[in-house]
Amino acid sequence: MAIKSIKWWKYSGIYLLITGILHCAISVALFGQTYIQILNDGFIRLIQKDVDKGLALWFLICGFFLLLFGKTLHYYIKKEQKPAPVFLGYYMLLFAIIGCLILPVSGFWLFIPQAVIIIGANKQ
Repeated sequence: MAIKSIKWWKYSGIYLLITGILHCAISVALFGQTYIQILNDGFIRLIQKDVDKGLALWFLICGFFLLLFGKTLHYYIKKEQKPAPVFLGYYMLLFAIIGCLILPVSGFWLFIPQAVIIIGANKQ
């Protein structure tokens, strides 16, 4: 009796959603006080003069983008019932490698298995 293999590609969008949730959670953990200060001081023209606040904002925005990207990818996979396009896997892999080279101790490595799953699913 053969064990049915898991089609990991079906969860590519979910993996990105999880990555986005982790990114946002880490953002709040690292920059929570900065976000409170931004809310208290107001938004208009506040960030451009403060590098730390800019970093905090971009960290959170990237997390929200990952959530959006993951949800969109999940929708595509459920609707089309096929893996994400192979170019997406290659771009994600390139993004992860460059990110890991620039910032080795980071979450960029999370994109490598996700990229490999997308690329591998298109090779079958």
